[in-house]
Amino acid sequence: MSAALRYEWVRMRTLASTYWMGGLAVLLTVVLATIMAATVSASSFSELDLAELTTWVVTAGGSAAFTPVLASAFVAVVGATTIGHEYRYGTNKATLAAVPDRVAVLVAKMLVLLGWVLVVTVATLLLNSLVAALLMDNANFGVDSVRPSLGYVAYCAGFALAGFGLAAIFRNQTGAIVAVLVWPYVIEPIVFTLLRAFGRASDANWEAFANLLPASAGRRTMFDPYEIFADFDGATGTWGLAASAAVFWVGVLAVVACGSVLFVKRDA
Repeated sequence: MSAALRYEWVRMRTLASTYWMGGLAVLLTVVLATIMAATVSASSFSELDLAELTTWVVTAGGSAAFTPVLASAFVAVVGATTIGHEYRYGTNKATLAAVPDRVAVLVAKMLVLLGWVLVVTVATLLLNSLVAALLMDNANFGVDSVRPSLGYVAYCAGFALAGFGLAAIFRNQTGAIVAVLVWPYVIEPIVFTLLRAFGRASDANWEAFANLLPASAGRRTMFDPYEIFADFDGATGTWGLAASAAVFWVGVLAVVACGSVLFVKRDA
């Protein structure tokens, strides 16, 4: 395992894309947080609302609806390239020749990837907190911001792993990147819109099925309240924080498990 970790660490830190994607994730997120902090007046909010507003800035909109978690797209790309590069440039055989234990290779790749995601997301949250402290009047950093911040880190980690798993399934870097970005930003919104339309056209509670959309469920773990998507019109309920987290991680881990099995069983 130590050899696999060293191998993957060298690979990760010598790729330009690692720095470009990480840098863009941090830079664009901080720019967005700066715009948010500079355009709101904290003095017009109550103490409770001010705490939520501060969290909103710290997560660059991740703790509220309809604002994409920008960092998730960049870490998903890195997740896909972590294994997709092997197939794109034909280095998979060289990797397995250097470290024949495929399970060790997979675990090492995931551990290094998650470590990188942790550094990027924590750096982003810290810089966003600094922005909020400097630009907001009476920024409220309370314990209520802990859960959304942890949810932010977990959400990005899940997207990185999803990109990783899809690249192992498709054995194609471009296909994995397209899939991991199209699913949350195109397919799930379309499905949610259809569920709402079916619910309005009939007496059936179609909107409740929105609880099963994994990317949206992952977003809800940062929200307060959590009903933003599945309870869009206040007519239906969601399954709560724990269930939303479970749906998200079941979806992510299913993709990772499928990709891992195929990586181990298929020919190099």
